[in-house]
Amino acid sequence: MNKSTKILAVGSSLVMMLTLAACGDDDDDSASGDGGGGDSVNVVLSEWIVEPDPTTAAAGSVEFLASNEGGETHELVIVKGDDADALPIDDTGKIQEDDLEEGTFIGEIEEFEAGTEASATFDLDAGNYILFCNIVEEEDDGSFESHFLEGMVNTLTVS
Repeated sequence: MNKSTKILAVGSSLVMMLTLAACGDDDDDSASGDGGGGDSVNVVLSEWIVEPDPTTAAAGSVEFLASNEGGETHELVIVKGDDADALPIDDTGKIQEDDLEEGTFIGEIEEFEAGTEASATFDLDAGNYILFCNIVEEEDDGSFESHFLEGMVNTLTVS
């Protein structure tokens, strides 16, 4: 095979690969990137709220689209459970994630700045879930401001 034939063969292969990639299924554009669809829950975080919409989802892959509409940094923690008051909390108002009952910590969207958005997808079984911000800030006077204790907690029901 001469040099020009090799170049033509490589070029034809490249064109074929690009053509096949461009002909992909347009329905495979889920925001989670997994192509499997599933439910999405929009969550607004602000001082001092966590507002999921909708408040229910189908079991399986659930994408959380979190929007920080507040003036402070927030995060979103997802824990399987029925009662936010039963979560292990320290003297500063921080939920002790390491002390949660085994298998109840689902995951979190790490801290993200005011005016930004973040997302993550989690596989959820049927049940009740607690959504909260677990940031605690130490104030100038040495006191603590717990976002959870300020009211940044809500629930999600998965069926």
